[in-house]
Amino acid sequence: MKLYYAPASSYSQRVLMALYEKKANFTLIEVNLFDSKAREEYMQINLFAKIPTLVTDKGNVIFEANIIIEYLDQHFPNTSRLIPADPEQALEVRMLERMIDVYINSGREALFADTQRPVEERGKKEVIKAKRLLEIALAMLDEKLASRTYLGGEQLAIADCAAAPTLAYLRMVYNYNHLPNLTNYVRRLESRPSVAQVFNLGRDQMTKMLSELPNPLQLVPLDEFVSFQQN
Repeated sequence: MKLYYAPASSYSQRVLMALYEKKANFTLIEVNLFDSKAREEYMQINLFAKIPTLVTDKGNVIFEANIIIEYLDQHFPNTSRLIPADPEQALEVRMLERMIDVYINSGREALFADTQRPVEERGKKEVIKAKRLLEIALAMLDEKLASRTYLGGEQLAIADCAAAPTLAYLRMVYNYNHLPNLTNYVRRLESRPSVAQVFNLGRDQMTKMLSELPNPLQLVPLDEFVSFQQN
């Protein structure tokens, strides 16, 4: 298998986390979509020019992070399932994944974009709405995590693959240390070897990208971020 990816892409990181959890044998191919030639070459594989893309050993091309993860579940049946076999549990982790993507990740993107605007143009109603939905979703996750190790229960699932990079990047623009269950959950995620490996791959690229912003931000570990926010 070949995975076309960008190290700092949160969607690439979801799939990488799943691949590492499955202990799959695969080749990583980094794609620079900002380079016109590299982008044109990549579009021979994925016309949408979005990452990640998985090319299977049979040559099948699969894109969309969650579909790739579902493929991995189907083709590595002797490993822990990321989409539970129980239909009700499967629906719940899928719902949680969508909630993370639609409300938390979209809210993160809105808040991040807001930091790059002139001060006088910040905080418009669409940003306020995105933040409100983000906070509702975070509170819901915090409530579920009061009695669970992971979002779907005691086993890592597709929702956790979505949560790990999303909540890590969210720390750049939103401090959620007032939600103790969520904060402890992120620490548990970051202690997993698969997550640590994914974040290590992406850190240099993300640091470089952030340093080139008009209003630079820092990507920092949770403990340092919390301390920074409280000072």
